[in-house]
Amino acid sequence: MQEDVDRSIRNLLLISVVAMFLAILAYVTSIRFEFIDPLFLSLLLGMSTRALVGGERLSYGAITTLVRFTIPAGIILYSAKIPLYTFGMASVNRIIEIIWVMTLYFLVIFTLGMKLGMGRRLTALIATGSAVCGASAIAILSPLIRAKKEEASIAIMTITAVGLTGAMIAPILKDVLGMSPESYAFLAGATLHQTGLVKIASSYGGVEETALAFKGIRISMIAAAAVAVPWLLRGRPSFPLFIPPFLVLSVLFSFVEPLKPVAMLLSPFATFAFSMALACIGLSIHMGSLETARLRYLHAAYAGWAVVTLLVLLGEAV
Repeated sequence: MQEDVDRSIRNLLLISVVAMFLAILAYVTSIRFEFIDPLFLSLLLGMSTRALVGGERLSYGAITTLVRFTIPAGIILYSAKIPLYTFGMASVNRIIEIIWVMTLYFLVIFTLGMKLGMGRRLTALIATGSAVCGASAIAILSPLIRAKKEEASIAIMTITAVGLTGAMIAPILKDVLGMSPESYAFLAGATLHQTGLVKIASSYGGVEETALAFKGIRISMIAAAAVAVPWLLRGRPSFPLFIPPFLVLSVLFSFVEPLKPVAMLLSPFATFAFSMALACIGLSIHMGSLETARLRYLHAAYAGWAVVTLLVLLGEAV
């Protein structure tokens, strides 16, 4: 009995060290290359490590235990990254437009996903990640809707591919259409998935601050998504235990001036906790299990991005 306990502790320590190393590597790389999402890279590094050392040498129980700890920790710490103050940096009309864009993003992808016979949970993850804040939204939502690790992995890979495409095309649209700085900032902040991609695309037009403010409004809606999406899937309201402290801390970190330095200090730890969780998920996934990732997932995600981008461009042209 004691031997089993000792083995479990050793396995947990080993997985923790590996996951921490991979998370640090992903985080440092994302600082050097802003277009790389640390959560996405952590997932890939975890999958690559498993393929390299062999899955049979990794304790699934230890991996599951670490995921159960790091995701809730990441969710609570993520309150330090919620910029509620950005609502005061945009006009009422812009806030309404962003909420409309997010709603349209979700509805187009979710509806098309159902038409294409995609799983409801996977479709919801792709739709929420596209509409709100990329891989972070997927990491937060996955345990709430009881998504499989493979579903979370496919969703993160899908939105990353679409987001990179959008970040490359946005500057071209700006030059071809002669968009104003305000319109281009809205295009980048309202349609691109990850914050890093918004930074890269908006820096081209010198509108990074404005674009990130628009993106911040989307990020601030993650709590609403955490309640609404499980309700949509299950047909009954869901109020996760993390919502009250998450909301309270988000308000405090955003508006209580002495706490803002604390938020800046905690913000990287939220990313790090999620990165560890995604590294663990990667360590638990066999490459072959992702063969269910059909092109229809990409089709739905690209269709959502294309529809939203087109309507934003039309709206800015009026």
